[in-house]
Amino acid sequence: MFGVVNRLTFREPIDDELVARFDIAMVRIRESACRWAHVVQTGEREVHLVILFDSEEQAAEVTEKVGSPLMRELIVPLLDGPTDRRTGPVIASTAG
Repeated sequence: MFGVVNRLTFREPIDDELVARFDIAMVRIRESACRWAHVVQTGEREVHLVILFDSEEQAAEVTEKVGSPLMRELIVPLLDGPTDRRTGPVIASTAG
């Protein structure tokens, strides 16, 4: 498995409108080749988007075709700076 973790910091506190945007994004991401995705609120204006894929190649393809356009449309206009993006192989998991 291969993971993508994005830390996103917003200009304004997270509200229902932003949660609704993430709900839309999750539907589109779920339709892609990812294994699972979660948005975790880690602060008043911060979330971590955690997505797992079967491979690094799959992650790159979904990012290019789905993730980047989706983020530019729904999320990027609300950010307070660039996304802190980290990627790498999953080295331990509770998943089988």
